[in-house]
Amino acid sequence: MYHVSKFDSVNGVPDEEQIENWTAEFFHSLINVFNSFFCKLELDDAVSRMSIIPFEKLVKEQLEDEKEEVINIAVAKVKELAEMELEFMRAYVS
Repeated sequence: MYHVSKFDSVNGVPDEEQIENWTAEFFHSLINVFNSFFCKLELDDAVSRMSIIPFEKLVKEQLEDEKEEVINIAVAKVKELAEMELEFMRAYVS
């Protein structure tokens, strides 16, 4: 069976920028959905709940047919984005 990747690669090296852009779009789409629920909570509760969302797992599920290298790039990016979002939210709690 032939698999077509969502991402370009040059000489077998995945396009990291393209993967990171996809991950950012995916993450922000999730955040938009979660914000519709979080807006009904106190901010400290929203931060607590967001901190347990398995963003890494969600990305891995979306990219399960991709190469391990692609998944690793996406997971690293989603970790970074989630931590930045949590830091931003925590700044308002303090």
